[in-house]
Amino acid sequence: MTNNSNTSPPEHALAAYVVNLSFDQIGPEEREQTAKLIFDTVAISIGAHNQNHKSGLIAEDHCLDVYARNGKSRLWSGRGVFPADIAALCNGTWAELLDFQDVVVDPRNNGHLGVTIVPAAFAVAEREHSSGSDLITAIAAGIEVSLSILRAVGRRHRSEGRGFRTTSLAAPLGAAIACGKLIGLNEAEMLNAMGIAGACSPNGLMPSLSPSNGSFGMDKDWVNGLAAQLAVNAADLAKRGMTGSDRVVTGEFGILASHAHGDEAALVIPKFGAPGMGSIALKKFAACYGVHSAMEATIELMSENNINADDIVDIIVGVKADSAVTLSGRNIQNHMAARFSLAYAVASSVIRGEQSSARDFEEPAIFDKNVIAMMDKVKVVANDELTQFHRKTGGFPAHVEIRAKDTTVEHTIYYPSGSLQRPMSWDDIGAKFFALTKGHLQDDQLRHIFGQAQDFEKLEDINKFSDLLQS
Repeated sequence: MTNNSNTSPPEHALAAYVVNLSFDQIGPEEREQTAKLIFDTVAISIGAHNQNHKSGLIAEDHCLDVYARNGKSRLWSGRGVFPADIAALCNGTWAELLDFQDVVVDPRNNGHLGVTIVPAAFAVAEREHSSGSDLITAIAAGIEVSLSILRAVGRRHRSEGRGFRTTSLAAPLGAAIACGKLIGLNEAEMLNAMGIAGACSPNGLMPSLSPSNGSFGMDKDWVNGLAAQLAVNAADLAKRGMTGSDRVVTGEFGILASHAHGDEAALVIPKFGAPGMGSIALKKFAACYGVHSAMEATIELMSENNINADDIVDIIVGVKADSAVTLSGRNIQNHMAARFSLAYAVASSVIRGEQSSARDFEEPAIFDKNVIAMMDKVKVVANDELTQFHRKTGGFPAHVEIRAKDTTVEHTIYYPSGSLQRPMSWDDIGAKFFALTKGHLQDDQLRHIFGQAQDFEKLEDINKFSDLLQS
């Protein structure tokens, strides 16, 4: 690790913040949000396994065949115990699969962080027999580091024809920090862990999320697992003495130089606590966050106005400009295509209404002829006002106008359920958990798991929670 400047680069202050952060410094709301994030990520992973998705099974079967089962970290599917990095790889792949994961809502950037950070940190916490409060502190620290990086780099890494995902750009560094916190890295070692994770991060290209490519392949799930695995390795290697750049973000050839494209800002260090947890939204629907406001608006309009689907002439959906392009797909060949299609999400909401569930984005529901026919009536347009709102707040608003034979109704939702402005309660999280995991374990066991999740910070050993996940 080298530093030739007379003034320490901001990465040093970031490492110092992480090392010095304590559980007591984190406010009760931020603690609760972090606990919800942990539990939500675990629930999503189990739910993806419960639906036997191929990309998760392929990844996990590969690990079961190739790697020795001699570690201390559990697969959330219940299929085995592995070294922490392999458990992070498998659990991280499952966590990404349903596109049901957390979302960063910030004017400077959006994306996903907990989906990478939680599987990595959880696996290390099991290995180290960390407490619930230790895990909450570590994950909050990782989120703050990742947010600082995302705010510094801006969003041009995935605009104007570019396609680098935040999951691979910032989350590996935050996850490495979380793992490093759990194994007691000092400031110099934290810098090395960040440097290793930043230099070695999976590419994170997005061709499988391109409506024009139309592939919607499984690689997006695996790359998240790889990012979580890298984080565990980076922290462990730093503990052993491996070095990395102490300017992986701000230095020459670093993240800002490579990905900001002229939009870089200062790397701002949190002053105290974990204020960034308020920027982490959880999802009500198992789909891209960009369709959530439109789904909620549609469901409310159909319900409150007693509109018959057969009477609908057309539906105009206004969203921010880039969502009108990136979520424009209409060729629904698999579950991923459905999750990233505004037309499908709105049509599904018309047909299914308040009964909307995660299975609406699975086979055979995605091939429902009534939904496919309704898609032809959905028109997606770029809305300048909503584009400006997004640039100001980072939010994902939508305006829906339903024109039926005898009436025209419209509604705008600026903040979907799960956002800071409309947070999900424990009851909301519980309903999501039980719907995703039904049949995976006995009902009384699922209720016990949910009860433990609400007292997460009181756990003396995280293994007391993960033991409950095993059948």
